[in-house]
Amino acid sequence: MPTPADPIRRGELRMNPFTTRKAALAAASAIAITLAVVGGAQAQNATTTLRGAVFDGQTAEAGATVVATEVSTGYATRSRVGTDGRYVLSGLRPGTYRVQVTSADGQTAEETVTLSLGQVGTLNLDVGATGATGAVTEGATELGDIVVTGRRVFEVRTPEVATNVTQQQINNLPQISRNFLNFAALAPGLRVTEDDTERTISAGGQTAQAINVFIDGQNRKSLINDGGVAGQDDSRGTPFPQGAVQEFRVISQNFKAEYEQAGSAIITAVTRSGTNEFHGDAFIFYQDPDWVEQDEVSRRRGAEKAPVRRLQYGASLGGPIIQDRLHFFGAYERKDEDRVAQSFLNRTEYSDFFAGDLGAVSTPYEQDVFFGKLSWQIDDRQRLELSTEYKTEEDIRGASGQNAPSRAARNNGETQAFNLRHQFQGQHFLNEFSIDYLKSSYEQSVINGGDYGRQYVIFNDNLPDSPSNPASAGFQYNVNNRNSTVFTAGGRADAQFLEQKSTTIRNDLTIPDLEWMGTHTIKMGAKYSMQNYFVQKDFGRNPTFTYDIDARPEINGSREIPVAVDLGVAVPPADVDNNVIGLYIQDDWQITDKLEINLGIRWDYEDNAVNNDYRTPDSIRDMLAAIQNLPGYDFPSYFNPNDYISDGDRKAFKGAFQPRFGFSYDVFGDERTVVFGGAGRYYDRIGFNFAFDERFKPFQFNKTIYFTRDGSPIQTGTDGSGNPTFTNTVAWNASYLTPAGLDPLLAASPGSGEVFLVKNDFEPPRTDQFNLGVRQKFGAWQTALTLAAGRTKGESAWYIANALNETGGRFSGPNPTSVGFPQFRNAIFFQNTDKEREYKAIYITADKPYNAEDRWGFNVAYTYMDATQNGSRDNGYGAFDFDYNVPALSPKYRSSTDERHRIVASGTLGLPADFLLSGIVTLGSGLPYNINDCPDAPAGGPNICWNAGNPEKRAFLPGLNFAYRQVDLRLTKGFDVFGGQRVEFIADAINIFNFTNYKSFDTGFNNPRYGAGTEVFLPTRSFQVGLRYSF
Repeated sequence: MPTPADPIRRGELRMNPFTTRKAALAAASAIAITLAVVGGAQAQNATTTLRGAVFDGQTAEAGATVVATEVSTGYATRSRVGTDGRYVLSGLRPGTYRVQVTSADGQTAEETVTLSLGQVGTLNLDVGATGATGAVTEGATELGDIVVTGRRVFEVRTPEVATNVTQQQINNLPQISRNFLNFAALAPGLRVTEDDTERTISAGGQTAQAINVFIDGQNRKSLINDGGVAGQDDSRGTPFPQGAVQEFRVISQNFKAEYEQAGSAIITAVTRSGTNEFHGDAFIFYQDPDWVEQDEVSRRRGAEKAPVRRLQYGASLGGPIIQDRLHFFGAYERKDEDRVAQSFLNRTEYSDFFAGDLGAVSTPYEQDVFFGKLSWQIDDRQRLELSTEYKTEEDIRGASGQNAPSRAARNNGETQAFNLRHQFQGQHFLNEFSIDYLKSSYEQSVINGGDYGRQYVIFNDNLPDSPSNPASAGFQYNVNNRNSTVFTAGGRADAQFLEQKSTTIRNDLTIPDLEWMGTHTIKMGAKYSMQNYFVQKDFGRNPTFTYDIDARPEINGSREIPVAVDLGVAVPPADVDNNVIGLYIQDDWQITDKLEINLGIRWDYEDNAVNNDYRTPDSIRDMLAAIQNLPGYDFPSYFNPNDYISDGDRKAFKGAFQPRFGFSYDVFGDERTVVFGGAGRYYDRIGFNFAFDERFKPFQFNKTIYFTRDGSPIQTGTDGSGNPTFTNTVAWNASYLTPAGLDPLLAASPGSGEVFLVKNDFEPPRTDQFNLGVRQKFGAWQTALTLAAGRTKGESAWYIANALNETGGRFSGPNPTSVGFPQFRNAIFFQNTDKEREYKAIYITADKPYNAEDRWGFNVAYTYMDATQNGSRDNGYGAFDFDYNVPALSPKYRSSTDERHRIVASGTLGLPADFLLSGIVTLGSGLPYNINDCPDAPAGGPNICWNAGNPEKRAFLPGLNFAYRQVDLRLTKGFDVFGGQRVEFIADAINIFNFTNYKSFDTGFNNPRYGAGTEVFLPTRSFQVGLRYSF
């Protein structure tokens, strides 16, 4: 046991402490490297496309040349015009372009248009007239799917269900924490949830793990732990600097074959670049503790308000190194947050004993994020781009609720990314090559490692009094029959370090104008990713003593004599390599001017995703054989040990073929009314945290020593017949609170681990999506109605293999100890992949983009959702099910992400005197919760109705009630100063009406407070002020 002189607990990972200076030096070095090397173009999911036809009057003009020149940089892209007069310009950066066509006899036409990320713009040009032709919006200068400078693109002819979020929205909509992913909630079917430690994004009735995020085409999937996005799980900060994001696109359904490793939604962002003029900005935002309202639950409890102070600042700068050729851009952002955590008791009758541990403690957070980028137009055919990012963060947490300040832990995160991209525009093709590197790490370490842990519990009467059973009289003690933990104090026991690294090589080839029964744009690509996962978990490495808070005479009669101590044994880390291959081909087939079909297929492969190189230890093989050979017993039919025992040659799954289909039909040929739809299969992946348990848990021996006053045996459980089982104890001696006294006891205790078994023929989770919808333009408005559906199969969870029978007896079957393997605990866990989800939804959207002419914009997204599932209720990779033998025995119930109705509306309005008002309104029917002691509980399981409770709805407007209500506002006052510079004063009011939005509830059906809220969603009413300078 560590001494106070040695603050490093047993097995603690010795990491370099976070310092701002080190972060700054590392980031400065990274940016210096960026500025010393030139690079990149954009990958498939960081670009846009312009297409159309060239006419001379009513005649198609063959042999013409089309040139699109990006206004801000001077970068030019050329395309030939086919014999049918059509052209396609692929691989364009989102932005404003001057498009010029020159016919074979020298006639010209020119138009200036703006394209948005991921969209396909249609621009028809007439060299015999004065300009372009297209579906012009009334009162606007819109051309087809594109909008003239200053207006956001309306995309009509696409089977994707997608939402573009512009830089105008990112800069001007209200928010407290600068994280561009906050605005993913503007898309239908997505939900962004925030608490005081992290932010999660869920979509399509699935968990956060089912999304994927791309930044300039770089895959940012979290490969080890939960959260979906690398660097976002368990973080108060942002995974990427918001000031470096130009715009992003959320695809809620029917994404094409070029997208990978997502079962619900794709978020793809493109970063800002330098231009031919120097541009930059600097900002600072501040939130005072007095500007944050106390939440309703803590106020009712009588607790002091836990204040939070935030300071966020940063700057960006971009410009030319060589006009029209070479440009740079850089950004830096810093976040400092000091949240005061409250330690309190739910059982206030014990307040006097814990008086010294209760109260407030500061839990600071700090984050630095750097981004640098070089863009080089080598010539009219080639572009090169190099970008780099460095992020580091530190968070102090864990000292709140029923945890003393001494329980605090330190969480560190770090991200390093490089992205090199080359684009070559051939005469009849576009080739995009990229190589990128991503390293993301997460570390949790103990601060107070020199102090042993202490937990104070209430024990249940193991055999409640019954007149018919005289043996039940009085309190019957079972050390493992515990009612609740009242409070914990002392140093934490757990630490961990997770790091994912990947180097990815990718090539995408686009052939844009093949003619056969219409026009085909063929795109094909391949990627190879070399990945490494390093996981070290030091669990239970600081001794933790358990005490009887009631000091019962039937136990030890004292709060000072512990009943047990626990300690975990150090386990070597896992250091695993995984090779990933992805192949795809897709065809955007424009059959007629009205009908387009999108066909594609994708194949993904991983050679070591789930311990494919792992050999099952002989001790586990022998133990399973011993249980299977017991007379009168065999494992249930759903578990065959041979399906899980590995010789180190598990075959990787090769069947991840994913066909994808979409269509769009322009009913009247004017791009105003379009019917669209699609279907596709999408394979996701499983985080390495799941498979890691197979390597780690059997050898993570947890040693437990029980104490009594006199060393007499105590009951610790029951056998298969319900008879009590007893374990020897050690007579308590105060010297056991010291290393000299405790270490010999722990050394003599063998300890035991848990057996986890991964399936040999594992298949990753897959989702089949379907959608059908119609888009309709009304003047400047774009509206859409979409029917969406999805079905997911193959989600993994841990189930108990050694059950007594097929439908029950999960804890009463033969265990490893009973067959001579005491080094393993009672339950044997196996991977089951029978969990399924179903999703049905209706999306209704309406969008009128903001523009500088009329100075207002508005969009709204309504989602009706019906999301159901079976199996485990856990939402992370480490999902368990202790209530049913297999998913097929569990009822079908609502998913925890099933919010039946949700409305998100946002808008911006220009006011006189250069004021700008913007807002977001979020309304929802709330997330479901479990009902305990449920009278309608299905037979064969616990007395619980899973996710059957609905939060109480409260008034938003007269006659309009919702369980979730939030109104956010931002007011900006701008001042134009000398030389085109601008200063803006900003005031944010988040949840301005201080609506209380509950996220957990009293679930006891027979409880008088059934349905009452017990915990709230953040934010409460909060104010923030800011200052932004730009030039």
